Amino acid sequence: MTKQELLKRFRQVLEESPQALLATVTDEGYPAMRYMTPAMVQGNDEALYAVTAASFPKVKDLAAHAQVSWMLTSPKTREIFSFRGKIRLVEDPRFKSELLEEIGQGLETFWRLNDDPSDLVCLETRLVSGEYFNPKTAEKVQIVL
Repeated sequence: MTKQELLKRFRQVLEESPQALLATVTDEGYPAMRYMTPAMVQGNDEALYAVTAASFPKVKDLAAHAQVSWMLTSPKTREIFSFRGKIRLVEDPRFKSELLEEIGQGLETFWRLNDDPSDLVCLETRLVSGEYFNPKTAEKVQIVL
């Protein structure tokens, strides 16, 4: 599987199963994992985007530790994708609007926890490496972006 094939398959699975785990590091040095609704923007295979509230604890964690990991599984865990990267906050209002259009339907829990749209920030993860694993066939592919 080539890098392009892996990223194409990842996009397909992301559309089928848009929930993923984001792993960060807390101030105390412990790993923290959260379910998120990430998206990829057309024409940019080297970044993964999500939204959060500026007041959520993960924003403070990310300011101290920008290195993160993402994990996404296909339905019935037939394929597992893991990515590592560096994350940053994007506060461009136009981009926020575009990203909300892309992932808005998957944010029910987010809106229950945060009803203030002005607190919304975008997270951009610049991907540096990725891994594909198929538990049924034991196929494993690692890529560097």
